[in-house]
Amino acid sequence: MPIPKAELHLHIEGTLEPELAFALAARNDVELPYADTGALREAYRFEDLQSFLNLYYELMAVLRTERDFEDLADAYLARAAAQGCGTRRSSSTRRRTWRAGSAWARSSRGCGGRWAAARRRTVSPPG
Repeated sequence: MPIPKAELHLHIEGTLEPELAFALAARNDVELPYADTGALREAYRFEDLQSFLNLYYELMAVLRTERDFEDLADAYLARAAAQGCGTRRSSSTRRRTWRAGSAWARSSRGCGGRWAAARRRTVSPPG
């Protein structure tokens, strides 16, 4: 019997896999700077936090509609359920809160979980 898993902190945009990224890019007429999913998957070999963040923000461009977030939540939740993840705590960036939260609420896949809006932890300097 597999050991139950829990996601303690997850930003749903960070779960975007190359195949879905290309599908969403095609749907939303967004051009990605990668030849194919293999090339994008290579970009997932992060050297440091900044290389992760660069790709994270670059791929957020394909997430435009509530349907995109529904597809993203469905894909993540299917992977989580297959891995025996029974508890999740996820969040989204503030500007996409309503889309992600709405998609999360509709896409339970039989798993328990909670969704929360992420809060900005830094404040820009005045001026």
